[in-house]
Amino acid sequence: MSRRRKVWLPRGNTVFIYTQGSLNRFRSTPMNLSHFVLFCLTGAAALTSAVAGTDSRVLMEEMTTTEVRDAISSGKTTVLIFNASTEESGPHMALGKHIFRARYLGERIARELGNALVAPVMPFAPTGEEAKFPGTVNLSPETFSRVNEEVADSMAKAGFKYVILMGDHNGNQAPLKALAPKLDERYRSQGIRVFYSSDAYAKSDQEIENYLKDHGFPPSRHAGVADTSALWAVGEQYVRRDRIAIGDPIERPYPPGLRLGPTGVEGDPRRSSPELGAMFLDWKVKAGVTEIRKLIQDAQPAK
Repeated sequence: MSRRRKVWLPRGNTVFIYTQGSLNRFRSTPMNLSHFVLFCLTGAAALTSAVAGTDSRVLMEEMTTTEVRDAISSGKTTVLIFNASTEESGPHMALGKHIFRARYLGERIARELGNALVAPVMPFAPTGEEAKFPGTVNLSPETFSRVNEEVADSMAKAGFKYVILMGDHNGNQAPLKALAPKLDERYRSQGIRVFYSSDAYAKSDQEIENYLKDHGFPPSRHAGVADTSALWAVGEQYVRRDRIAIGDPIERPYPPGLRLGPTGVEGDPRRSSPELGAMFLDWKVKAGVTEIRKLIQDAQPAK
């Protein structure tokens, strides 16, 4: 009497269970050696991909509590608290532009670091001129800071050793810069460090503006070429191509705060492209990774 046993075979990115009896049809199918080898290699690659995909998550909202616990235990002891904003950016950009960019940048930076996870992106922030337009959500700096404070506390309790406060929106920067040293002082005795990382925002944005100026792009800032291109590279569904049009006038050097007219757009975004955006995002990822690695390295005790 023959016994039936289970055999695992990969199919695409899913693993199916087949009984030995259900494989009999393969025996009757002519298959030369090269086809057999190709079949085995393809199956092994698919199985590896399926397993690797499970192990490579870095966005905490896509993970279970046990996956987060195990990731921390395995060495992912850095967490990025990436702040965004929900705000107007003219008629051609989705209100969630900062949210989509922050999630994209956070995931790429975490993967490059190799030892990090990304907390759920913070969708609301202090805004300024943007608050004149429908759809913008405004928080006071005090509320914004308090929310970040409590999220950081949750990350510390979860077991992370390095908490990185970041932002993709200008209104994020000053509150986070002020908050980070206060939290670092609070948690340092517990072996937890809290840092503010700004290079993926301020440093990169200056490099991008220098590039645009040097290459003859017209002045633009809020919802301008850099802003539109970066979002376009994250997802074309977030940009209304047929509504990209020249906005309200702005001249270099740019004033400190936004000067939004009726269009909600500063300058001329018509030369925006996803190709430009992809290049700019690469610069942001590189700057963020470099700064965070240095912050953590400098925090190591002297030997």
